[in-house]
Amino acid sequence: MGLVDVLPMNWEGGALGGCSLSDLAETYGTPLYVVDERHVVDRLAAFQRAFGSDAVTAYAAKAFFCVAMAELLAAAGWWVDVVSGGELATALAGGIDPGRIVVHGNVKTDAEIEQAIIAGVGRIVIDDPVEMSRLIEIAAGRQVRTMLRLNIEVGADTHPKIRTTGSEAQFGMSEQQADEAITRLDRVAGHGITLHGLHIHIGSQLRDPQIHRMALDQVMAFAETRRDRFTGKVIDVDVGGGFGVPYVDDDPVIPIESYAAVLTAAVDEHVNLRLMIEPGRSVIANAGVTLYRAMSRKGSERPFLAVDGGISDNPRPALYDARYEMRSITRADSPHDIPFRVVGRHCETSDRLGEMLLPGDTVPGDLLVMPATGAYAHAMASRYNMLPRRPVIFVADGQARVAVPGETLDDLVR
Repeated sequence: MGLVDVLPMNWEGGALGGCSLSDLAETYGTPLYVVDERHVVDRLAAFQRAFGSDAVTAYAAKAFFCVAMAELLAAAGWWVDVVSGGELATALAGGIDPGRIVVHGNVKTDAEIEQAIIAGVGRIVIDDPVEMSRLIEIAAGRQVRTMLRLNIEVGADTHPKIRTTGSEAQFGMSEQQADEAITRLDRVAGHGITLHGLHIHIGSQLRDPQIHRMALDQVMAFAETRRDRFTGKVIDVDVGGGFGVPYVDDDPVIPIESYAAVLTAAVDEHVNLRLMIEPGRSVIANAGVTLYRAMSRKGSERPFLAVDGGISDNPRPALYDARYEMRSITRADSPHDIPFRVVGRHCETSDRLGEMLLPGDTVPGDLLVMPATGAYAHAMASRYNMLPRRPVIFVADGQARVAVPGETLDDLVR
């Protein structure tokens, strides 16, 4: 454990990927998302090494996605899991092979289902019986390769708002509903729709590999007892993602290899089952940082420090009480030992990024960095208070490139 595990791999004091963070802030302004491109590439390779060539690694686009990210995934030979027409269009624009795209989500519009069928995606995950009826009608005999999402009880130890299975979750089908769906699919056999596997996702920020093993065992048991109902010799068993990552320096660090050892061993106990995983946060979270400018300071004991961003560029602290670290770039060599209540600029009492240890002489104008914002910060950003959404900069080998342009005031009023 330690801040080194929270920071991007190519962090060097006030520089990331060989680029000065102060220079980036001057060039592009703040708040500013900065992503260590080499960290992403190394992380993709690490997952593939750990899980091996027999498993399918599919990136969960919802964590963070843009064309530049899709291009990195395509170059690495990854699949991508998308949950909207926008994510699908981005994957295709970034050169992802349509056959390596999984279309997911508990609500797919008719237009999105049509879009996926036309693209020829690798899998469409059916979330409920009503959606299956719509899919059969829209497909009209065209080829569609499907999976069924199960909802089973697994004791996921995580924040209730990021737990995605069990009776309180709105995702997937019970085993009885899945059986009925399989029977329904049998009736349309030969009309283009084929069943290739099962899917489950139990939640996010899970740090015990045995929780994934428990879910996978249930999915595999369901598949084994209905093996003759699936198309093809090999059945895909997708255990989703949710592998935990460190956000603060006392968070535990669970190596990818720990998850891989448990899950691959479980699948190896069976014949003709193929493991699929969908990491998102655990690929991108620690690759990204956000730069802020301190704007005001109020009070003396546990002072408020207001920055030029907040809930619009990272809603996670307000949504989930998510914890982050913060470091001063301006006063990098000073002790970070005074607790500040770091707040945003929005008209919400909940617009608080958290209590952070910073130098006692921090003043307005100082440049600050918040690590581990690669996932679910830019992805969940908004235009609250009509603030333009901020750019994303990829850095590598001393070069910076704009992966996502920032918005302007003209964009807001267009």
